[in-house]
Amino acid sequence: MLESKNTQFTLSAEGKILWQEKINNPIPGVEIAALAKGSQPLKPLVIITECEATSKYDIQELKNRLSIWVKSHLSETIEALVMLEVPSGVAIKDDAVSKIAAKLYDGMGIVPREDLEDLIAELTPETRSDLRSKKIRLGPVLAFMPDLNKPAAVRLRALLLSIYNGYELPPKVPADGIVSVKIEVDVDPIYYRSIGYPLYGGRAVRIDMLDRVISCIYDHADKGKFQARHEMAEWLGCSIEDLYNVLESMGHTKIYDPAEQEDQLKEKTSDDVTEVEKNDKEETTSKKEDVEVKKPELATFRLKKGKAFASKQAGSGSKSFSNKGNQAKIKDSNKKPFKKKNEKKNNKDRSPRVISAEAKTLKDDSPFAILQQLKK
Repeated sequence: MLESKNTQFTLSAEGKILWQEKINNPIPGVEIAALAKGSQPLKPLVIITECEATSKYDIQELKNRLSIWVKSHLSETIEALVMLEVPSGVAIKDDAVSKIAAKLYDGMGIVPREDLEDLIAELTPETRSDLRSKKIRLGPVLAFMPDLNKPAAVRLRALLLSIYNGYELPPKVPADGIVSVKIEVDVDPIYYRSIGYPLYGGRAVRIDMLDRVISCIYDHADKGKFQARHEMAEWLGCSIEDLYNVLESMGHTKIYDPAEQEDQLKEKTSDDVTEVEKNDKEETTSKKEDVEVKKPELATFRLKKGKAFASKQAGSGSKSFSNKGNQAKIKDSNKKPFKKKNEKKNNKDRSPRVISAEAKTLKDDSPFAILQQLKK
C-alpha cells in the first residue's frame, strides 16, 4: 500500500485511490478513482470510479481534488525528482546544470553518464556544487539521485512507469531494502534501471551499491587491471560467482582465477596423496577454532576500455583518475637547480697555495771555508 500521511486517501499497489471515511480506521477503504496514463510517467491522469461513494459529489470537483492529492503524494514521496520539473511553457535554461537536471527528470532520476558527457565537460567547481544541491550524483557509469533509493520511492516509480507503459499491475519490484536480486525471466532493462535497480549479470542491483562497486574498481585498478574484492560481494549481497558475472557483464574480462588453478592442481594430485600429507591435513584441522581463516584470493580482471580507462592510463598507473601529480613532477624537473647566493659562476681552485724559494748561499758561509780560516 502506498500511503500518504494525514489523509483519508491511500494509493494501492494497483494504482487505485482508496477512500476511508473514518481517518483513524486502519482498513484502506473503498475505491473511488484510479490512475491512468498521462502525458508522461510523472503526470498520471485521475479517472473517477462510478460508485455509491462518488455519486454524492460533483465528478469534476472530485477529480480536481484527487489530482491535487496525487500531486502532493508524489511531492512527498519522490520530492527530489519532482523538484527537477520545468514548469510547462517555460524553456529549459541554456546551462549544463539545467540540461542535466531536465534529462534526469525525464529518466525518472537515472541517466547513463555517457549521455551527459558533453554537458559534464562544461561543469565548473561552482556548477558542480549547484548540481549537488539538486541531490544529483554523477557516478562513473550512471548519474542518479540517492534520495530515490528509499523503498517507497522505488515502489511509486515502479507504479508510475507500469501505468504509463501498460505493464502488469501490481508492478514487480525488489523487496524493500534489498541490495540486489537475481532475475530469472526476461524483463525490460530500462524499467529496472528507472526504478533504481539496473541489470548486470542476471541481477537487479541497487544503484548506490553498484556505484560503490564501480568506484572501488577504478580506485584500485592498476595498469589496466584490477582484482575482485570480497567486500564487493558483501555490498551486492551475492556469491563470488555472481559477483564475477556482474563484473563481466560490465565489460571487464577475467584473465586469472586462482580458484580455477587450484582446482586443476587438486585434480592432478588427488590420487597421489601420501601418508605424510594425510597426517599434515589431520594436524591442520585439529588447530584451535578461534584462528582466523584467511579468505581466498579472488580473480583478476582486465579493465573495460572506455573513458574511465583512458583517464586511468593517463595517470600512468596511479590510483587517482587525475594526473596532477605527474604534471607537478614534470614541472619541477624543468626548474633550474638551486644555487647559493655566494656561489660564483666560475668555480676557481681555492686550495691553499704553497710558495717556495731557493735560499741563497755564499762561499764564505760554508763549513769548509770556516775550517780553512781556523787553520790559518
